[in-house]
Amino acid sequence: MYRLVVLQILICIFLKQNNADTNSFDASAYALEHRCVWHECNVPGYPSEHLGYSVDCCTLQAPLNYNQPAKTINISMSRLRPLKPPKENNTIFILNGGPGLSGWSIFYAVAQMFPSNAGATIILPDHRGTGLSNLLSCDDNGSQIINVDCIKYLTTKYGVKGLNQFSVTSAAHDLSVQIQSYKADYPGRVAVVGLSFGTYWLNRFLVIYPNIVQSAVMDGVVNPILSSGLRDSLLGSAVAFEFLSYCRLQPACIKAFPLDKPPYIMLLNILMEIDLNEQKCINNHLTEYNITGDSLRDLFFNLMGPAEHYMDRTIIPAVIYRLYRCDSDDVEILKFFFRTVAPDLGQNGGESEQPGFISSVVLHFNIVESETYLAKDQDEVDINTILGWQATTIMAAKDPTNYAKIRSKWPKYPIDEYRFKIASYSPLLMISGQLDTATIYEEAVHLASLTRKTRTFYGIPLAGHVTLNVMQAGYDCPVHLSCSWVFPDLFPSEWNDTNCIHKMPKTIDFVGETEPGQQVSMKYFNINQPFGKIPEKYSYTTIIIIALGVIVGGWLIIRKYCCNCAHTRKVDAKQS
Repeated sequence: MYRLVVLQILICIFLKQNNADTNSFDASAYALEHRCVWHECNVPGYPSEHLGYSVDCCTLQAPLNYNQPAKTINISMSRLRPLKPPKENNTIFILNGGPGLSGWSIFYAVAQMFPSNAGATIILPDHRGTGLSNLLSCDDNGSQIINVDCIKYLTTKYGVKGLNQFSVTSAAHDLSVQIQSYKADYPGRVAVVGLSFGTYWLNRFLVIYPNIVQSAVMDGVVNPILSSGLRDSLLGSAVAFEFLSYCRLQPACIKAFPLDKPPYIMLLNILMEIDLNEQKCINNHLTEYNITGDSLRDLFFNLMGPAEHYMDRTIIPAVIYRLYRCDSDDVEILKFFFRTVAPDLGQNGGESEQPGFISSVVLHFNIVESETYLAKDQDEVDINTILGWQATTIMAAKDPTNYAKIRSKWPKYPIDEYRFKIASYSPLLMISGQLDTATIYEEAVHLASLTRKTRTFYGIPLAGHVTLNVMQAGYDCPVHLSCSWVFPDLFPSEWNDTNCIHKMPKTIDFVGETEPGQQVSMKYFNINQPFGKIPEKYSYTTIIIIALGVIVGGWLIIRKYCCNCAHTRKVDAKQS
């Protein structure tokens, strides 16, 4: 009995010590002691007023390590506040994705999505390590080039334990401090919208702090259990196959392709020819663009995946068709296309040309390598396996080994008790695009099936990554549903009508039958019809005539053969 009591005491002490990191910090008390002082942002290229909003910033001091709060770092957020003061405070915190993207990379988009005349304030927090928060970089000049020297710089500057604090759980604590500090001065309804990785960050926040906000939305849903950076190329390519299969639903598209070479098969053949240096159209006419199999996969992947390219992606089958056919018109049009997309074609997978405050690649690697590279119970694979996977893809991001090459050297932070937990918070709306190459639709459906008692899930047909962005193509449905969900009293009641989902397109205009399709064709090809004049295939009458000709011709051949055989037999008989 004595031993049992001692064992129970030891277990309690162990649990208390292991929970100290997360349970000892009082975010509410800390927020009340650290209030926002809003000031001009002074960010080059960004205005102080935009689309009916005034723009300002707040920087708070937060503990680098929430278990040892003596040392602090900056966590920043920008605010878009309606120029016409609203009667009540209604605030939307929007968590951006990446990981590593700051709030500034969606500054212009969110101002369009959420009209200022509704009276809601928008706040864009910068995840610790990016934006105007303390930036994670590879040198004192903000470099984002990942290599061994970068790791040495980071561990020298922060120490391994310090670098480990740039985690999702720490960012969830930061968000709690930011929201509660803001609410202390601006009491009212607060909602949080997570985009892409922002949904993963939001889930962690809601697991730890389920009672701070009044509503929440996830768009481009990351499944905390199934999501895996290791499998990104394979899963994204599977979505690309599905995307190209929609060519079959538009007769004018599928008739451009032979029956045995639909677009995805033709693209596979082209990629194989490129890898073997046997792609004649590229070798003979397009060498100046340095097109490789991986660069073409990456180019198509970047056109197809994001929802803001809802119409741009429609030209992909025509590019495939013209690379395969390669007549004189095709060559001129392909040259125009590759000149147009040349900057994207030349991007290097491991380097970022964006300013660090827009996107911290270092923060991205720190989070991916530490906790999102592998799904639950998933095993590591070697680089050769990853390269083998890549060779089977038709669209995928460049350099699939970028995580694997540095993985063993990266000082990964320990996984905490929140890693595979799913928040039971309600009310929460989840939205995902059917053709999302980054956060896979089937994984979102799986999460929705696990949380159907506490969450509402909408799938948006044919939409890509982060459905709010299809607003740029003229489809307001996801934005309206999200707005009415977070603030039902601010926006028109009809915005809550889910019938808008059924009014979304069910097919994709690959051939320029619509005006938007023609505009995209003009943008990328300098012609209105992306396929041009497709040679007419045989009519049914022609097919019947040809079939009859084959039958008659075959009969004559057989008859002649049989007659020859009979004549031969007669000759043989006479000779006998």
